[in-house]
Amino acid sequence: MLALDRAGPPSVHALGFAGVAASLLAAALVLPLDAPPLSLLFCPFRAMTGLPCLTCGCTHAFSYFMHGNLPGAVAASPLGAALALACAAHLLWTCARLAGLPFAPRARLPRWLLVCAVATNWVFLVLRSRA
Repeated sequence: MLALDRAGPPSVHALGFAGVAASLLAAALVLPLDAPPLSLLFCPFRAMTGLPCLTCGCTHAFSYFMHGNLPGAVAASPLGAALALACAAHLLWTCARLAGLPFAPRARLPRWLLVCAVATNWVFLVLRSRA
């Protein structure tokens, strides 16, 4: 699934995703979780159903990840921790390609694997909220 390809310059899409990743990671690093603006946000899905939403805990996971607390990130949301890691990896590889790295990994994940990861994460969050 992981192959090495001759890397040219990153595509416009890769640059856009790297910009979004950098923004998310920077915000997770500098914004406090217990003060505005993040403390003013609430989850309408949880307010209506009492269940966590699919992305519940991702903000905490990103924050814990950026502050070096990997166990805390996984405990907050395994999927959020994986997304934070993916954002950091994509940002690093895009920067490496901009710097002229001759080879870059190319990974393609089947869509069903991503759907299973989201569903498994949600089951984890629901069971954790009931405990």
